[in-house]
Amino acid sequence: MDGKPRITRRQFLIGAGVATSGLLLGHIQRAVGYATRLAVDTPVVAARVYCPLIIVDTRATSTATPSPSATATPSPTATPPPTATPSPTATPSPTATSVPLLRGHVVHTHHPRATSWNFSSGWYGDTVDSRIVADMVDEGVTRLTHTSTRADAWATLLPDYQPGQMIGIKVSLNNAARNDDDNEIDALMDPINAVIRGLLAIGASEQNIWIFDVTHGDHPGIIPLRFKRRCAYTQVNFASYQDEHPELGFSTVEKVRFNTPPGIPAPPDLPFCNALVNVHYLINMPLMKRHVGAGISLGFKNHFGSIDRCNRLHRYTDIGADYFSDRYSPLVDINAHPQVRQKTVLIIGDGLFGNPVNNISEPRRWRTFGNAAPNSLFFSRDPVAIDCVMADYLRAENNGEIAGSDYYLRLAETAGLGVYERGNPWEGRYERIVYERINLS
Repeated sequence: MDGKPRITRRQFLIGAGVATSGLLLGHIQRAVGYATRLAVDTPVVAARVYCPLIIVDTRATSTATPSPSATATPSPTATPPPTATPSPTATPSPTATSVPLLRGHVVHTHHPRATSWNFSSGWYGDTVDSRIVADMVDEGVTRLTHTSTRADAWATLLPDYQPGQMIGIKVSLNNAARNDDDNEIDALMDPINAVIRGLLAIGASEQNIWIFDVTHGDHPGIIPLRFKRRCAYTQVNFASYQDEHPELGFSTVEKVRFNTPPGIPAPPDLPFCNALVNVHYLINMPLMKRHVGAGISLGFKNHFGSIDRCNRLHRYTDIGADYFSDRYSPLVDINAHPQVRQKTVLIIGDGLFGNPVNNISEPRRWRTFGNAAPNSLFFSRDPVAIDCVMADYLRAENNGEIAGSDYYLRLAETAGLGVYERGNPWEGRYERIVYERINLS
């Protein structure tokens, strides 16, 4: 046994039909069977049949336009054996950085040759061009920080970093198994390798970097072997619920208290995993995908894998569930907690493949990206704005959405977490979000 509960495509083959166009007509309900509906929620962005133009933003910055190096990602074969990992017992309190929240700024990098999968044979993760992806990451962080070098960008994102401080990278591995051999959508190592390269440029050590997904609910979090094997740094740490540093467990102190409004019963307080509590800085790396229950699954929902028993919250986040409401979302309480809000220095949305149909199947072609993969990465310090932009791309691809999927983003703006706006990313039409789309081909 590989430790993966075989709920592959979790009810995907049982309930919902897939139209010939590849769009999900009705998402699969959980055991209770929530009633949902597809609805056009204005403004609707008409889907393109081809991405006509992705331009380089020409607005002047404080420095020269960045030209990131095309050096290769370090080889994983020449690294010395790993040393002892940091003690799992330390639980530092959140450390606020001196960099103010850069509200509403989202950078989108695109390269048509970042991936080359044919959407039929082999594992899509083997078709990623790591050199191109590394350039996309460098371009994204330098644009976001208005700097000209990789090291300067990461020094701007982590200005108070001291050697020995730990950095966490939250990834999305909901469909993972230890010996994963399917194509269900999960995180890819290539952009993470590029992030680690940037962190090393400011003096971070591999031993103090933690890649984690501690999902514990409908299924246990597991780090796949093929994912770890693509890591270019052998002394980096991994943490999951079941098989990578399970002794870390969950905090007895740092918990999310859910502040529901009158008429909505509160779920129990849920603890954060110590893999998050122990780090001083946090980088959130969600996937750009739709979701069979919540409509969309992006940066906010990625932290379901940072708390214990996240399945207790489905009654509040799944559209049509008994406690789902436009007045409350537990996603806001999770992301407003100091363990997340004060530690997060960057959100990187992985849209190299994404999934415009659901969160439990293999990546699909996007008609709005020329019947190909999006080949995109998104960067922001604003968790609300970046989710808004990725949601707009999902909306454009589907000519509509499951109504209510972005209620949490409106509530998050009210809570002061960032800038909410619906717009048309294909034409750069945002009034409040500063959106830069950059083509690296």
